[in-house]
Amino acid sequence: MAEIPFPRGVRDLMPNEALFRNELLKKVEGVFQLFGFLTIDTPTFEPLKILKAKEGIGEDTKLIYELKDDELGLRYDHTVSLARYMAMHQDLPLPFRRYCINKVWRREEPQRLRYREITQADADIVGGNSAMADAEVIAVASVILEELGVDYVVCINNRELTDKVLEKFGLGADKAIDAIRAMDKRDKIGESGVSGLLKGLKIEDGIVGQIMSFVGYTGTNDQKLDYIDNILGEGTSTKKTRATLAFLQDYALKGEMRVDFSVMRGLDYYTGIVFEYKNKYDEGVSIGGGGRYDKLIGLYGTRPLPAVGVSFGIDRILQMLEFSASTEYTYANAFVANVNEGNYPYALKVVNALRAAGIPADINVASRNLSNQFAYASAIRTKYVIVVGDSEERDNSVKLRNLLTGNEATLKLDEAIRSIKGE
Repeated sequence: MAEIPFPRGVRDLMPNEALFRNELLKKVEGVFQLFGFLTIDTPTFEPLKILKAKEGIGEDTKLIYELKDDELGLRYDHTVSLARYMAMHQDLPLPFRRYCINKVWRREEPQRLRYREITQADADIVGGNSAMADAEVIAVASVILEELGVDYVVCINNRELTDKVLEKFGLGADKAIDAIRAMDKRDKIGESGVSGLLKGLKIEDGIVGQIMSFVGYTGTNDQKLDYIDNILGEGTSTKKTRATLAFLQDYALKGEMRVDFSVMRGLDYYTGIVFEYKNKYDEGVSIGGGGRYDKLIGLYGTRPLPAVGVSFGIDRILQMLEFSASTEYTYANAFVANVNEGNYPYALKVVNALRAAGIPADINVASRNLSNQFAYASAIRTKYVIVVGDSEERDNSVKLRNLLTGNEATLKLDEAIRSIKGE
């Protein structure tokens, strides 16, 4: 048989993987709702002129999957769609708090932990006090990771301040964005690699040295922010970042909040605070991140609205949690088996009673003997098998077997339901 073609950068999930993923998404959505975020829905594709509005996402526009005949493209992230949505629905009450959990597509070279089709979970706040909103989106993402059992570090920087620092160093605006993209690669290529990229941009050695000193500056958060104030000579230059950090302390989050001047977030639409979530035990692995994008909504011909958002990759979190090793395979807590085909109507009555009682249940819908039905129940890893034959049908009873313990008992149907429910 010829090999079945399969696209690169995507994957099929096995039932145990999909079940694990679904349960994880329920937890994520539950925290978004706990924080009072609203949900909206936008199309999977947008007009190319929306996706590429004034090169809003910078060099990553080349990664958009284009439907050229229609001048459309698959969404690259959820933020651009939200910005377009807000521009079209200006009567929404502000601040507007929105969450979204859905797939996005990126036409990039597949590699470990990087796919072409990914699921992103986003939370955004449009409007409101910047420091308060910044802290709120960082907090909701942090609580989600804590709910999932992921140990994390939040690395925080400010793109507006970085622009001012680079300008103070004497770097022109024409090279600043390329320098920022180089600085953002420090975790991947190291400081020597960043230095090489900067020199490749024909930036003077003296300025390269200042940039590298800035990127690698160490100390406490306050010391790092004092360092920026000293460079800029402005006593209020770091006021918003300090306020955000102060608010974050009130959330009593478990993860470390760390000022890190190498964090830039590659997208060009960021205008203020930017942050990145990293695996506490492997900081080379980014879990997600976000930042402030106060100018993006205004690109679509409406009044500019301040906004901040966070996004994290569900696929990467699943890998971190080793979801493929999950042994949960089915939602069905019980499988109803019939001794012969004549018992099927009674088996159907039993399974309907289980479902009415809130017990997820599967039933034999194939012509197979009892032994094969038990083999199937074991294969899908359900906990209970309920067997019905002529005697059980006459007595309105069932034979209940716990596949985990091997215990078996003949019970009335209502008794079996209570036993399964642990009542």
